[in-house]
Amino acid sequence: MNLQTQQETGSRLAWLRSWQPRSLHCDAMSLPAEMYFSPDIYRLEQQHVFGKHWYYVGHISQLEEAGSYFTVDIAGQPLIILKNRVGELRAFFNICTHRAGPLALGSGKCNHLTCLYHAWSFDLDGNLRGIPDMEAAENFDTADYGLAPVQIDTWGPFIFVNPDLNAPPLAVQLGDLPDLFQRYQLDTWRRVHTIDYWVDANWKLYVENNAEYYHEPIVHPCLLRYYKHNTAEARHYHYLQYTPVLTEDDRWFLADPGYYIPGLTPEEMERIAVMSFFPNFAWILSPGHAIIYLIDPQGPTRTRIRWEWLVPNTAIATAEENVQPLVEFGDKIQKEDLLLLPEIQKRVQAIGYKPGRLSPTKEMGTHLFQEFIMKAIQRGEGKG
Repeated sequence: MNLQTQQETGSRLAWLRSWQPRSLHCDAMSLPAEMYFSPDIYRLEQQHVFGKHWYYVGHISQLEEAGSYFTVDIAGQPLIILKNRVGELRAFFNICTHRAGPLALGSGKCNHLTCLYHAWSFDLDGNLRGIPDMEAAENFDTADYGLAPVQIDTWGPFIFVNPDLNAPPLAVQLGDLPDLFQRYQLDTWRRVHTIDYWVDANWKLYVENNAEYYHEPIVHPCLLRYYKHNTAEARHYHYLQYTPVLTEDDRWFLADPGYYIPGLTPEEMERIAVMSFFPNFAWILSPGHAIIYLIDPQGPTRTRIRWEWLVPNTAIATAEENVQPLVEFGDKIQKEDLLLLPEIQKRVQAIGYKPGRLSPTKEMGTHLFQEFIMKAIQRGEGKG
């Protein structure tokens, strides 16, 4: 980026420097339009949100044994997630240190990583081991050309990464979430179905929608009966919503103990938990099934959302006749949201858009998420 371009970008985003946190009850507003389509904002989010925080990349079942790997591109950042020769988790930028070729595509099993461009080879701890036709290179120390590492950790079966090698541990960002949900024993559940959804909308619109239930009776008529019974809170890095089990149809999982996870409290057996964890992880969790979200910004106005269905690892819960209705119901809810979000995207880019007030009782999750986004960008840009 040349000086003129930097100055032009700085001028366009001058309002960022003057942004101040707002009280949810007194003056909380939705974000300015530029936050939802500006390439400059997207770049800042790559650097200061996905470059400085723990974010979700996949399920541990994607790595079955030592040497297993899978690749992901979250917010435009190519990563390779793997188990090394002794089964330890490792994560690296999927960028060869020669001339930026990919080390792998998709998923699989390997003993080493070989660049698909010029065949530089690395062991599974990221060290450069093979360098064809480089004998004439002087002042070349292979130790200086290892793969760029990324912090990696897990919460149960869920894998998170953080490109900032100096960032605090994942546990700091998680806060008390593991304690709140430890009785669900999610590392014992089985991943039974996966769908990738795409929407022509900024990723934040999807997260904001998922972190409030204000829209539910309008966008999802089948959820209307739960609206006045929902409870929600937003604190630390998460939004948490509880929807009660109201009817016998909601208690379908009680038909057989194999449908639900044992050891839950009576309160946990009577509710569904909707959780959104900054920046890109979320779930819908009941005693008998879970939908896990991976939210992936693919550009300023394009988002990929991976939904994965988990159920207790029993024969009756994993049977197709149980899984298929769960998938169909979740898919219906998802598509209702995805039908509306491009319409919202179009309107935030219109000259008639201006930020509106947030509901203090229904949009606390949206407000918390927006505050985190703005604070992360300001910190990264030297303010705050």
